[in-house]
Amino acid sequence: MAEINLNSLSETLGVEKKNKSWLKITLTIFLVLLIGVGAVFGGAAWYIQKYQNKIYPGVYAGHYHLGRMTRDDLKNFIETTNNRLAKEGLNLTVDVNGEKTAVKINTVSMGENSIELVKLDSYVLWQNAYATGRTGGWAVRLFSPWYFRFYNQEFLVPVKTDWINLLEGLKDNLSKLVDAPRDAGIKITSFATASYSVVSESSGLAFNYEDIIKKIQDNLGELYLGNIAIKAQQFDPTIKTADVTKAAENLSGFLSYGDIGLNYVDPQTKIRHDWSLPASQYSAWLEVQPDENNQPIFVLSHEKVKTYLEGLRYMIDKIPSDAKFSIAADGRVKEFQASQTGLTLNVEKTLQDLNNAFKQRNYHSTEVVKTVGLSVGAAEPIVKTADVNNLGIESVVGSGYSTFKDSHNNRIKNITRAVERLNGTLIKPGEEFSAIKYAGPFTAENGFLPEAVIKGTEIKNEIGGGMCQIGTTLFRMAMNSGMNITQRQNHSLVVGYYADPVNGNPGTDAALYEPILDLKFINDTGNYLLLQTEIDFKKQQLTFTLWGKSDGRSGSYTHPLVKKWIPYGEQQDVKTDKVKPGEIKCQAPFKGAVASFIYTRTTPAGEKIDRVFDSYYRPLPKICLVGVDPATLCKPGEVCEVTPTASLDTLEPTPTISAPEKSATTTN
Repeated sequence: MAEINLNSLSETLGVEKKNKSWLKITLTIFLVLLIGVGAVFGGAAWYIQKYQNKIYPGVYAGHYHLGRMTRDDLKNFIETTNNRLAKEGLNLTVDVNGEKTAVKINTVSMGENSIELVKLDSYVLWQNAYATGRTGGWAVRLFSPWYFRFYNQEFLVPVKTDWINLLEGLKDNLSKLVDAPRDAGIKITSFATASYSVVSESSGLAFNYEDIIKKIQDNLGELYLGNIAIKAQQFDPTIKTADVTKAAENLSGFLSYGDIGLNYVDPQTKIRHDWSLPASQYSAWLEVQPDENNQPIFVLSHEKVKTYLEGLRYMIDKIPSDAKFSIAADGRVKEFQASQTGLTLNVEKTLQDLNNAFKQRNYHSTEVVKTVGLSVGAAEPIVKTADVNNLGIESVVGSGYSTFKDSHNNRIKNITRAVERLNGTLIKPGEEFSAIKYAGPFTAENGFLPEAVIKGTEIKNEIGGGMCQIGTTLFRMAMNSGMNITQRQNHSLVVGYYADPVNGNPGTDAALYEPILDLKFINDTGNYLLLQTEIDFKKQQLTFTLWGKSDGRSGSYTHPLVKKWIPYGEQQDVKTDKVKPGEIKCQAPFKGAVASFIYTRTTPAGEKIDRVFDSYYRPLPKICLVGVDPATLCKPGEVCEVTPTASLDTLEPTPTISAPEKSATTTN
């Protein structure tokens, strides 16, 4: 019988018990930590959900708490403040040599069209306040809202200022309280001879109007509507008559450079705007100041040029747009607004550039700047497109357009209905998009109306006429987006609606006729695509845009070339009882054509794929339906020619699509 070592066994059992105890402790600690972390994350998620569509607590504008406000709450709060501001105006306490005077500045100009000189901007304030705690990485978005509970976030309310009219209002009210001090100046009396007169200097009290406007903006930014204290300052002239006379020795050479050009390039549209600043205008802005060598030279008045530049904001400034994105129950995007970067004129930088250009004129340099570009900066939106969806939709992939100019009323209504049905379509990764699937069925139940079409040689109304406008626009959009086109058929006739927008040739059209003719392409981007449609009734133009995530692909196509035009031949007259006896109705003729263009698609891997699209358009002679007595009609299937004896009622040309060779042709 084997001998058992009890000491060794007890030690082994003790180690096992000890290991199990540590394992239990470790598991317990891990479980507690897991529960704790889950509670923290769950609490943070609950907090975010609780304040969805509301500003987080702890966010302030001045001393006013904005937390828990919805967009409408904030708008009402700011508009109430604006109404009070318009009613009470700006109240200034003006100190002139120790004597204080109360002055009220109206914030709404009195004229034929009232203008608000200063106004709190609830739109931008909402962007800033609502975005607080909702931007940055996931950890920041998760825990920042709790942080604001202990460390408040404060904002200045953006103040929209009509600089020109506010400055004028301040001067009208304050200038009468003090004498008018000034540096010595110059008044040009003749540009041709460079004649001038000197305005002598004088001492006195003055106001710094730029500082006053800045103080008004700061106070209103903190929602402070109380009295604003300002003080007149002693002004001792630094530029004397002798300085002006010295600078004027170069006046003839200074003015010889003439007008100065200004330009502005819109960074979004790339459109350049040019205009001239004439000497007759800028001469009123000239002042004399010492240069780096303490020599008197001509410069531009900071205040006067700033007033001029502030007046240009209306043609340059654009408010940034936040992104919006929501999906309806049917899977379509019911609300979509892409974020758009705004623009703002940098007045101080432009003023500096303009003044530097004028300074050079004092030294008769051969490299004098003759054109100054306005300095424009970007104003970024708070909420960007990629922030409002998890589908990878970030930017424009491509777009296409077509014109439906001079379309019939029912045709326009049909196009409009299809545009509504397509807008917001989400195309899944790997899905083959079908125009008929998403725009159709083209039935009266779906809101489509009858419109004139041609089937063979017969003119008739058919529900849903005009859908080829949709197919053509989608075709061009898909090509500009670099998509793989899997189905497209050109029309059977050359129709002006679908002509190339550059050279007017046929070739880049696509027919839609349910169920046999469709426009299809594959979404092989690996991400969702969003189709956004736009109809401009004034320009009579359709624009379709694909949004998604750029994967490096691109697409383009050449303008179509017509290899051959085919004459439409002699007129055909057909007896019919479908019009009144003696009445004639004619369809205009169509020339035939053989056209082609090249579609170039560059894949994400950089491979270029050229695809030639050939199109054949059959000729169609002028066909007239001649109304006759049913008793005189020809036998079924027989074409009977007659000589027209009544006035000709010509139908407008009707766009036509082409089915495969064995199918009947149908017009849209």
